[in-house]
Amino acid sequence: MFKLGIRVLDDKMSALPAQGSVLLISSPGIDPAPFCISALANAVRHHDRAIYLVNNKPPASVRREAELLGHDLVRHEEEGTFRLVDSFSGYSGIPSDEKYLVRDPADMKQVQEVLDRAGAANALVLLDSMSSHMDMHGDGLEGFLGMVERLKQKSCVVVLFSTWGYDPECVRRIKGEFETVLSLRPVDEISVVRQLLFAEKIGSIAFEKLAVPVKVLRPGGVRVYFPKVLITGPHQSGKSTMVRALSTSAVSVDRMGTTVAMDYGYMDYQGFACDLYGTPGQELFDPILYYLAEEAVAVILVVDATAVESFGRARTMMQLTNAGAVPLIVAANHYDKEGALPLEKIRELLHLDGGVPIVPTVATTKRGLAELLDALISTLMGVAQAEARKEEGEEAAR
Repeated sequence: MFKLGIRVLDDKMSALPAQGSVLLISSPGIDPAPFCISALANAVRHHDRAIYLVNNKPPASVRREAELLGHDLVRHEEEGTFRLVDSFSGYSGIPSDEKYLVRDPADMKQVQEVLDRAGAANALVLLDSMSSHMDMHGDGLEGFLGMVERLKQKSCVVVLFSTWGYDPECVRRIKGEFETVLSLRPVDEISVVRQLLFAEKIGSIAFEKLAVPVKVLRPGGVRVYFPKVLITGPHQSGKSTMVRALSTSAVSVDRMGTTVAMDYGYMDYQGFACDLYGTPGQELFDPILYYLAEEAVAVILVVDATAVESFGRARTMMQLTNAGAVPLIVAANHYDKEGALPLEKIRELLHLDGGVPIVPTVATTKRGLAELLDALISTLMGVAQAEARKEEGEEAAR
């Protein structure tokens, strides 16, 4: 099964059959190969088999890119769960020591035979790329699509295709040949991301058009990525503990246990990644809060659910960090302590409308943090979807 390791997309594709075809189409300037390398790494990690046919770069570059992404393909080759098919050396005329070599890449029958010998049946087969084949053979589209049709009868076949230089009618025709179409596009107008992966079609399943903000991390692979989430709140509310608890790695600038500049953490959670910035809570640091909040895509406000006297300060910090202009999530921390206020009372004291999530948490034990992260992801994805729809509408109008 084709999975990118992005939960929001993989959940949508989980109902697809094991055999079928996926088109990963990219705009000029975006390299889709890291996405497919992540997909095949996910496959072999879950004890499936994967085959990568490459015709536009040396096989060694695929292994090198996988290593940079943090995937040990060489080990999987040795185990026999991953096989690389060299259809590049035949084009370039250079010698190749690859076990699976296509000597005449223009011959689709020979390509098919090498794929079969590599064990394409019941495997994830990635073809990189259809556009390179079309560029080499102007009349080669029909033969390539015919091979895809044969492969998908017994495999899950993923095809990479760049739209560079092809007329819209050709692109529409190619999309119609695949059950699932994912499209990588840069979207400069979007305020929170610069690159989106659009799910244009996933089988016959009806769903609202899905747009996922993505980034390729080296190492790390493909992630849903947002660049800056601010964590703020009054002194002693638990912000630094929250940053550390949410982060894969974190560092604090503090003096005698009190943050005097900021906390920084990197979070990696179920295919979702972001940078976390924690602010100091004391009033003497208020002049820098505006600068720390610049370019933040969301704010997590941490409050001590037992300290009603701190809520006025929390409202001030919301104003200083411009929390009203970006998605806001409230962590009602220390919720295990006696005297913790009901969530609706916290909403009332903070003057928040009903759409702002308030999640009870205990940062020291990580209680409630999964729910907090789910609320953050849901909120940010909603913003990205709205921005994507707006951009698509403007593009259609142009």
